[in-house]
Amino acid sequence: MSAPEPGRGALIGALVVFVVGLALRLAVLVQVEAHYPLADRPVIDEASYETWALEIAGGDWIGDEVFFQEPLYPYWIASVYTVLGPERHGLRVVQALSGALVAAGVFGLTRRLFGPAAGWLAGLGFAVHRAGLFMPALLLKPNLFLPLLLGLAALLALGLAPPPVERRSALRRSLGLGCLAGLGALLRGNMVLLLPILVAWPAAAVWRRDGARRALALAAATAVGVLAILGPVATRNWVVGGDLALTTSGAGTNLYGGNNAQNPYGRATEFDWVRGIPQFEAADWAHEAERRVGHELAPSEVSSFWLGETLRSIAADPSLHARILWNKLRLTLGAYEVPDNHSLDWAATYVPLLSPLVPGYALWGSLGLAGLLLFVLERGRGARRGGGAALAILYLLYLGTIVATVTSMRARLPLVPLLLPFAGYLVTRFLAADRDPKRLLAAVAIGAAATLIPVFDAHELQQDLDKREFNLAVYSVEAGELERAESIATGLARRYPGTSRVETLLAELESRRAFASLEDPEGDRAQAQSLLQKALGRLRLVVEHPQTNQRERFRANALAAWIQLQLGNGPAAARRFSDALEFDPADEALRFGFANALHLEGHVDEALEQLRLLEPTPQVLARIAELTGQ
Repeated sequence: MSAPEPGRGALIGALVVFVVGLALRLAVLVQVEAHYPLADRPVIDEASYETWALEIAGGDWIGDEVFFQEPLYPYWIASVYTVLGPERHGLRVVQALSGALVAAGVFGLTRRLFGPAAGWLAGLGFAVHRAGLFMPALLLKPNLFLPLLLGLAALLALGLAPPPVERRSALRRSLGLGCLAGLGALLRGNMVLLLPILVAWPAAAVWRRDGARRALALAAATAVGVLAILGPVATRNWVVGGDLALTTSGAGTNLYGGNNAQNPYGRATEFDWVRGIPQFEAADWAHEAERRVGHELAPSEVSSFWLGETLRSIAADPSLHARILWNKLRLTLGAYEVPDNHSLDWAATYVPLLSPLVPGYALWGSLGLAGLLLFVLERGRGARRGGGAALAILYLLYLGTIVATVTSMRARLPLVPLLLPFAGYLVTRFLAADRDPKRLLAAVAIGAAATLIPVFDAHELQQDLDKREFNLAVYSVEAGELERAESIATGLARRYPGTSRVETLLAELESRRAFASLEDPEGDRAQAQSLLQKALGRLRLVVEHPQTNQRERFRANALAAWIQLQLGNGPAAARRFSDALEFDPADEALRFGFANALHLEGHVDEALEQLRLLEPTPQVLARIAELTGQ
């Protein structure tokens, strides 16, 4: 099997794959924007990225804190918004174009490595890949990371270190590798783990042929590329935050998040002390770390604390952590698209083109893993054996970074363009005259088993869907869509009776309906009072239940505080506000409410003390003036 040279056929093939990929992504985008309930409401990381991007586009290019989230994607959104205007549809179209280009790039890379037939299967495989079709509709980092990682893979697989007569070209490619690696680290924190390996990679490629001096020169060029990207970011973190962080201060928390007893499968999850919303996440992790050590910590010290907690847990129970790593490996190799900000299976109930019948990881993972295994067993037959080996090594390295941290659909998606070329290799070997049927069958059986044997049972999968339903109910309450929220909450209450999250949601609905009735001159005041008492009863049970975690107790206390304040019950409101502020002492809205509750109790001086802790907004200044009679 010989690899063809680029030519007219390659360009036509890439164009066909691009058109197919773009057409499908735009069709999915139309359905998402028409029917998906979260299309007009970016959630969790999406909301954080968009808010941050709008601040950047508005002129705040530097910021004033050490980065907690990787910064490159918000800056990318800001650039697109600056050119096209702050409108999500335009950004999504750009992301659809990027996804289609990745499909074309997979075609080209695979064709160069394993031939035309392999290129067609791999390129069209990504063009129609179910998760890849959905991603451009979301404001998430894989949309920018996918083309970057594919470019890095192409550099490694298609001849990073050319013959000695092309030394300048080798240095340029090594420098480019370093730049891509640095940009990758600003998109995915797990790429930081690969930086030392990627810096050494060019040196390893030429060491035997060109000697130590030449190898070190290439490694130095790669390191310069990395530092050219990350150096300014580290400097910026030091200048604005007075703390040394190469990229972000979230490395330790990310590692802990995927490696602890509370999270046996290493999925994205909310811990007892963390609200899974980036607006609060950094402060919640810091507050818990400071509570445990008993003093304030710098952002890098917070990261180091959680890294230390992870290492201590591993040392205390290595068998537990071996099981966690095994679970993450099974999930990452398996067919199930593990939800994070979004669930692909839940989205498919609204978007027909995301139906489970559309080819997804169940197919491509099975074929790709089988092809990778066969490639290893056959030692990569063909003219581009070294390129295939480089691609296999990069796949395994990136897989390792996911297993070491947190696994999810969006974390795994970048593996698909690295795996699909081996699906193409499998097909070409199946068609080859010198194929070994027994070896082929064994590879396919192992690939299918690793991908298709389920990790979760039907109940666990239903819980994942119900979590999306719960989130939709919360968003519906915030949007004032109480009927939709109540319909969802009623169903959840039947399936999960008495759980703290559902009880707090029901209390929120009851309080909203009650206050709407009280504001209505013709509303039923008696019924409203009954609803408020019922809501407070639910919240009291949540707060007093010994198994309620810190986060849910905080939410219940905060809601109960606002209800009591609206009812004019100063002492009860002050007590609930005080309890809520123990979880989040930096919440200015809660502290403002606490001040008002203290005033209701008659504690004017204490109320003023609380108000003076807040940012001097017009509302705060007006309240201070009111209490002081000025």
